[in-house]
Amino acid sequence: MVELVFLVAHQRNARGRQRRDWTLLWALIRDGLSAGASPEEFQDGPWQVAQRPLARPGRNGLRFIPLAVRGSTEILLTTAREAEELVGFLNWCGAPEFGSR
Repeated sequence: MVELVFLVAHQRNARGRQRRDWTLLWALIRDGLSAGASPEEFQDGPWQVAQRPLARPGRNGLRFIPLAVRGSTEILLTTAREAEELVGFLNWCGAPEFGSR
């Protein structure tokens, strides 16, 4: 949970184009999902997959930014699959909203 809170704080207070490597967070998510149900089984819950449209193609040629959203908390992700995995994990473990901006 600490890694996730740090990710949200980093995205809310981003400095320039600095990106961080979230290898530990993704390893924990994949371990958690392998121990429980698949992400597809946990898409219905308080956390939802969403998209923020882009004016021109962005990372990976996408015309949108994949998001994991709950209330006022938005977590920006690189791929739609990452968004599905994160949402499934957050719903599976009952993660709360991380507060407003």
